[in-house]
Amino acid sequence: MKQKAIAVCAHPDDLEYFCGGSTAAMIRDGWDVQLVIATDGDKGTHDRRMSGTQLASERRRESMEAAEILGLGKVFFLGKEDGELRSDGSLRRDIARIFRIVQPDRLITFDPWRKYELHPDHREIGFAALDARLAARLPLYYPEQLRDGLENWTTREVLLFNTDNPDYFIDIGDTFDLKLQALRAHRSQWETTWHDTLSDLRKEAERMGAAAGCKLAEGFKRIYIPAGPVSMKFEHQKGD
Repeated sequence: MKQKAIAVCAHPDDLEYFCGGSTAAMIRDGWDVQLVIATDGDKGTHDRRMSGTQLASERRRESMEAAEILGLGKVFFLGKEDGELRSDGSLRRDIARIFRIVQPDRLITFDPWRKYELHPDHREIGFAALDARLAARLPLYYPEQLRDGLENWTTREVLLFNTDNPDYFIDIGDTFDLKLQALRAHRSQWETTWHDTLSDLRKEAERMGAAAGCKLAEGFKRIYIPAGPVSMKFEHQKGD
């Protein structure tokens, strides 16, 4: 049986930008990776001629194209308002439902404790995903989901990207070009938003690679929750 991972992101291009190489490497190695996108990124442009509705539609199409390039499984669009995410009961409920549907072995999301993280959606989705992981395992959280036929689920491994303290690395030497190919599917961002920032991606991958002992890598903070009494174990190791 394939191992499953669920990536929970704020915007349509977050996965590809922060951990697209790792996602492609996991899929290559047999993982079933599925994606939650909380907002449609409908404010993510400097083009004053673009409406939010038009941009949201375009970015959904771009996300599906990028997903096909990487080989992702299902993509869940939550349709929340860009820039206004809140780690509240509504968002946690939506994500917990997806945990119970997918039953993932691994959660991949933003590190909400990253120092000086300026984008509020990045902070909020990280907290919401971690809180939903807890809720999904306990029956008195959102019991209507259980009445709908879903079951409690405990996701035991968490990988936090965009972190200050990476201790788990995935070699992306063979998948870096695929990461860039998937990023290029997000044409609305190439044309109006990213500009020079993409030139730094290889430098960051090389920096993570040096820490991991390989040419190119992406780094994460890993949390592992073993079976039995609730506790957390932090492990320092090279990844897949």
